[in-house]
Amino acid sequence: MPSPSHHIDSALYADVAAITVLSRTLTLLVSYLDSYLNDLRRWLSEWRIAIKVSKSTAIIFARAGRRFIQPRPVTLFGEPIQWVDTTCYLRVILGTQLTWSPHVYQVRKRAAQRMCVLGYVLNRKSALSVRNEACNRSSSSAP
Repeated sequence: MPSPSHHIDSALYADVAAITVLSRTLTLLVSYLDSYLNDLRRWLSEWRIAIKVSKSTAIIFARAGRRFIQPRPVTLFGEPIQWVDTTCYLRVILGTQLTWSPHVYQVRKRAAQRMCVLGYVLNRKSALSVRNEACNRSSSSAP
């Protein structure tokens, strides 16, 4: 991968990459990111590595109460990278404020969905038995 500058850092894990850019001003941040993405594009082409730009996202982390206007789009291989308010990195959902709220919300939502499915089995009026009938049949059929 291209070597990052003092404003840019990268983190790699298996087939997932994160590029972090530090800047106090939004225009410099986008400029640094654009420059690094151009270097990355050249490196990916040289090594013949294909990536799906449509799966890439960009997010700005800021202190609480700080709002930004939508920055100009950055592109990789001519495709724009989407600016988002939340993104998922290594199955952890990150929001612009770097709090656990978006991640906890998604985990609670998935847990509620699974509990709803289990409710049909664990309901008192359910016709299904709590015991595993397949195990009972196999043990009773043995001579």
